[in-house]
Amino acid sequence: MRRDIEFVMQREDRTKYDVRVSPFGGKFKFQFKERGAAGWDYDRQPERADLAELLAIIQRRYVRNRSSIKDVAAVEKLLRDFASRQRA
Repeated sequence: MRRDIEFVMQREDRTKYDVRVSPFGGKFKFQFKERGAAGWDYDRQPERADLAELLAIIQRRYVRNRSSIKDVAAVEKLLRDFASRQRA
């Protein structure tokens, strides 16, 4: 992945928040911003829905040759790791 990915997520109660994902040191750095907040939250962990949306975006980029298969595999691994943490 060569550049940041930004997208908007919506919760069940219809509140929205922005998500920014940056590749950083071979890993993904997530940033979150609630609507109306002054700054970005760098400490919050992504939820399953955030990871699923990131995977969908990366897969669309891969089809257009804007992302590599390694990026797709890395995000799929993040999603699997998240699922295994939830079971434990």
